[in-house]
Amino acid sequence: MAHYYRQLVWIVTSLLLILSNADGSDLLSTQRTTFVAAEKALSQGKLSRYRKLRASLKAYPLYPYLEYSELRRRLHKQKKERIQHFLTRYADTPLATQLRNAWLDHLAKRGRWQTYLEFYTPSQSVTRQCHYLRALYKNGKKQEALDQVAALWLYKKSRPKACDPIFKAWQDAGMQTEELTWQRIQLTMEARQTHLAKYLRKSLPANEQRWVDRWLRVHRKPQLILSSKTFSREHPYRNTILLHGIKRLARRDATAALHAWKLLQQRYTFSAEQKPKIKRTLAFALIRDKHPERLAFLAQIVLAVDDDSLRERRIRAALDAGNWPMALVWLNALPEPQRTSEGWMYWQARTLDELGRTAEAQQIFSKVARERSYYGFLAADQLGTPYHLANIPLKVDRSLQQKIMAQDAIKRAQELHTLGRLIEARREWELATKDMDQDELQAAAKLAESWGWHDRAIFSLARTGYWDDLDLRFPLKYKAHIEKQANSNRLDTAWLFAVVRQESAFIPDARSGAGALGLMQLMPRTARQVSRRLHGRSLRSLSSLLLEPELNIQLGSTYLRQVFDRLDRHQVLATAAYNAGPRRVKRWLPENDMPADLWVETVPFKETRIYLQRVLSYTIIYEQQLGHKPKRLAYRMPLVKGVSEDLKRRQTIQTAQNQNP
Repeated sequence: MAHYYRQLVWIVTSLLLILSNADGSDLLSTQRTTFVAAEKALSQGKLSRYRKLRASLKAYPLYPYLEYSELRRRLHKQKKERIQHFLTRYADTPLATQLRNAWLDHLAKRGRWQTYLEFYTPSQSVTRQCHYLRALYKNGKKQEALDQVAALWLYKKSRPKACDPIFKAWQDAGMQTEELTWQRIQLTMEARQTHLAKYLRKSLPANEQRWVDRWLRVHRKPQLILSSKTFSREHPYRNTILLHGIKRLARRDATAALHAWKLLQQRYTFSAEQKPKIKRTLAFALIRDKHPERLAFLAQIVLAVDDDSLRERRIRAALDAGNWPMALVWLNALPEPQRTSEGWMYWQARTLDELGRTAEAQQIFSKVARERSYYGFLAADQLGTPYHLANIPLKVDRSLQQKIMAQDAIKRAQELHTLGRLIEARREWELATKDMDQDELQAAAKLAESWGWHDRAIFSLARTGYWDDLDLRFPLKYKAHIEKQANSNRLDTAWLFAVVRQESAFIPDARSGAGALGLMQLMPRTARQVSRRLHGRSLRSLSSLLLEPELNIQLGSTYLRQVFDRLDRHQVLATAAYNAGPRRVKRWLPENDMPADLWVETVPFKETRIYLQRVLSYTIIYEQQLGHKPKRLAYRMPLVKGVSEDLKRRQTIQTAQNQNP
């Protein structure tokens, strides 16, 4: 009923505006100003002014945000009936989840466990899950609560302090068995959480604690697994500890790990489940270290049906070694979906071409060259044929778009976007579009584009699998800033656009889990260094300033130019360095000259490989978007020059000295 009431109010208001020749946009603008004033009055405690302003906003899309702010401001004084009323009335908004979580945290803090049970819904928060079990326990459902503890307790890292009371009740009830303790110790050791393992050790008998001590010593010095005296006695976790040592050795030295594995197999019996796991670990280590025996070792491994990762890594290892016959064997062994993907089809053709089977190679190249993609462009370069860059704008039913525009959540998202409240706007958009079908998502994408909300347009369209509307997928947002900095730093404008598109999809307030900020995803430390070189000083409040598009593009493009110069003005290497850092890229340089497509394919970081492929292909598309004739990808991907291992080490040392004089 509340939904229909708000719709009726909106319709009546709109009719009144039409009758009075008023403009709806003028009303929204007025309401927007009033809304901001109401928020300010509430924050200042001017409640009479707030209520007066609020009364005029009942038809405004963001009215629920005022009610939410009012409830949160005095949460400790709210009655549960008013909270429940809000949760019911605005169940279709992100605010309902936010208020429920805040209310649950408040109830837990005050020990109101009965009410906690009334309001709790399944949560991803471990703290709230533990509070829920505690609420069950406190309200007479002890066994029901204790039966659910093990699943929460059995985890590789420490749990929040909120879990301590229910964990203690579970332990006091004798439900923390010795086997459960060992299982958790194994999880913690695999996650390198040795402090937690030491704490858990105390729960075991003295004779068992000695095995934990052995495990901890092996973790520090994995070569101890070769001591036959230390591991002469049987124990259920002896093999697990030995395999842990192999993995630790493999991280440091593949040759030592391989040698240790050969010795251990002679001394101990490992299960059919354990052997393939350790062989897989060794395979990855041998590939990483470019060990001379890597291809022979890989040829002996029987891969699991679902082990796509190692299946692809062994192909790249053969390509990196220049072993084209072996690469072809493993390419042909790929399961059908992988074998017919454009990437592996391209490499099948490249391999055939290297083996002198040119006619077969060209047939495959011609199929891949039809694609508007990194591999499609590479294949077209092999054939010398034009790129397929067709731009087919999306056609959307206008009535469907109007229907979507009428949704309350979409109205809220639009208003929040207009007010620059991008986090809240994205929450509303994601909830509104979560269950949309393909046609609705495409209409929503076009709607977001019309508002200049390009990141939502890009992501919403991507969910439909429609890739041919290049204007929508590759907008020229921030064109003036990007062109200015491209000219200032003597960079290719299309390349700079491609980097911005890949880094943030034009989200100005983008924040990565690692702490990178803004359109060009700059780490604050990098930004400070660039700022000092550019301005002679480090800017104050840099983290907040990095969310300003103009400054972010200035610092990001300056840094891109720096890595471009540092890596001999090689666009592929500079692109990789922008993602993974110059020092890593220098370590990845080959000993002998290598074609750039082969170098990209054998970059050890999957994230950087994908990043390179996208930025390089996006650069071609952005050249067209800017009205230029795209340069061939081969022009942007010259030979990667070989560097000796000795020179690589010296370059790494020099780079470190330059960064830390």
